[in-house]
Amino acid sequence: MMKSLLGGQGLLGDGLRFALVGAGNTLFTLLVFQLLLFWLSPLVAYYLSWAIGLAVLLVAFPRYVFKGSTATAWRAASTVAIYLASLLIGGVLLSELIAIGMNPRLGILITIGFTTLFNFAASRLVYRLIRRHPA
Repeated sequence: MMKSLLGGQGLLGDGLRFALVGAGNTLFTLLVFQLLLFWLSPLVAYYLSWAIGLAVLLVAFPRYVFKGSTATAWRAASTVAIYLASLLIGGVLLSELIAIGMNPRLGILITIGFTTLFNFAASRLVYRLIRRHPA
């Protein structure tokens, strides 16, 4: 059952694989963020942990999440653009949450939740719905 869910190219299969790969990457970058807070400001820690996570993502994401899609320069550039937009959105959101008095260790969790939804929707658009060169 689980293998058939994870193997499909539909919304559910893509979503489950995105969640699994993303969860591993998120836990890793969250750990990096928490450790960096001992030496750096929250925003610098956020941006640095984000960059490390993107490096991991660019290796793992296309291979495991959107199975059956082809890796192209356009898709790679689009993925970077999506995650740069997400970085900016996340930075603004985290800043605002901190400005209203939220602890950055909690604010990052809200930021991650919001940007995860954005990243999945935009990435699925690029990998499944937009055809760069229609046949």
